Amino acid sequence: MAATHPWRGCLFLGPGHLLYAGPLGETRLHAHHSFQMVLSFGEPVPLGDVHGHTRACMAAVIPPDTPHAVTGTTSSAVLLHVDPDDLAGRRLRTLGLDTNTVADWQRAGESLVPCTPAALPRRWLESEALMKDMLLALRVDAARPRPTHPAVRRLLRLLPDALEGDVSLGALAHQVELSASRLSHLFRAEVGLALRPYILWLRIHRAAEHVKAGASLTAAAHAAGFTDSAHLSHVFRRMFGLSPSEVSSEVEWVLPPPG
Repeated sequence: MAATHPWRGCLFLGPGHLLYAGPLGETRLHAHHSFQMVLSFGEPVPLGDVHGHTRACMAAVIPPDTPHAVTGTTSSAVLLHVDPDDLAGRRLRTLGLDTNTVADWQRAGESLVPCTPAALPRRWLESEALMKDMLLALRVDAARPRPTHPAVRRLLRLLPDALEGDVSLGALAHQVELSASRLSHLFRAEVGLALRPYILWLRIHRAAEHVKAGASLTAAAHAAGFTDSAHLSHVFRRMFGLSPSEVSSEVEWVLPPPG
């Protein structure tokens, strides 16, 4: 996703989702493996589909793996990406949003327009509140379950410090004294996101911490357990449609508060 001007807004990175708030630039036709909700804060966002049709949208919902383009610039907008395998993403899949036309994306986004707050979010809690409002407008409950199983809770405590070691399902299951199949089922049921995408999110979160602290993309990628910056960029682009190099120099990374 190559923008014609730098991203200069805020990027909020949470488990299973990413929210960008700020100016948008024109992009080529591209696709990514996430639901994308678009919400304008004034001038409409010009969107185009694979058929060459364009529309000026105050809001839109674009399904995963669907080619689309921003066909002009917009000074103030929100992009919310939701992992289709996350709890909220699985609920979005039930709404029949699988379409590749910009007219349908615009119609699907009409219920988002009343969610527009007075100003773009700048703090983590503001971004979380906006995300929840947008998902609820689509009749999707964004509330995450609170893990109760002791093995899952133990694993959640262990994972941030285990990223440089063996984080295969078998190795992690052994650490918490469960079978691999039992851990896989329990983790998805109790966390709302499968174990593998959750680990990827932890890696991206760690990389973002290092980038925010001034590290190069290569150093940040290695610190987070990626092979190199190309590996980090590939994962980030597949999930969210842009690479860290396209936003790292101008965007303000806002990460969840600790704890």
